[in-house]
Amino acid sequence: MLAEFLPVEPTETHATVRKRTIRIGERLDDQVAEEELHARAQTDERRQLEMQLPGDRRKEFVISIDTAHVRSAGSNSARNFELVVARCGRGGRGEGGGRYFVTGSTDQGAIRDRALHALREVGYRGFGDVTVISDGAEILKRLPRAMPKPTAHIIDWFHIAMKVQPMQQIANHMARSRSGLSEALPAIDRDIRAVKWRLWHGRVDRAITDLEHSWRG
Repeated sequence: MLAEFLPVEPTETHATVRKRTIRIGERLDDQVAEEELHARAQTDERRQLEMQLPGDRRKEFVISIDTAHVRSAGSNSARNFELVVARCGRGGRGEGGGRYFVTGSTDQGAIRDRALHALREVGYRGFGDVTVISDGAEILKRLPRAMPKPTAHIIDWFHIAMKVQPMQQIANHMARSRSGLSEALPAIDRDIRAVKWRLWHGRVDRAITDLEHSWRG
């Protein structure tokens, strides 16, 4: 059975496979601990003092990070846990490559140390603009505060659009279900699209103003 699913010799027993798997896991744990220790030593009380160079892609770094909940295979087991998955790379449109990491720890310091180690692999040396992109989960919103400054946090566009879409659906439903509002539907649709456009282009203040105006209207 083992030989059917794993690259092992038919003569090897399950005990041998188990021992080898445990040794590999221990080696990976040691590697992660070393990476986190090195990252922590490099970031204690670090502040950036060099001149800012806006638009310099060599100084822009992006961390795209998300979480995944892993359920236990057994219905009566309580061994559920959460994984943190991230890609760390250069900023700028069209930049490929990057480094990925996965950790089962949701500790802020552990996530920060793994992220910094991955950033160093793509050229980060403690200076430059770092942007963290996430879905807004609470454990991920804490990461930018632990990173060297300046680090910005933004919610990814998919989840922003998910927040706006229900507004459009509610407005459409109200316009269709109430007499006298159907003629306002094109204007409502246009206003919602304008909010999404301004959010996409970074005009957050104007988007908020438009939302407040629409709400009062």
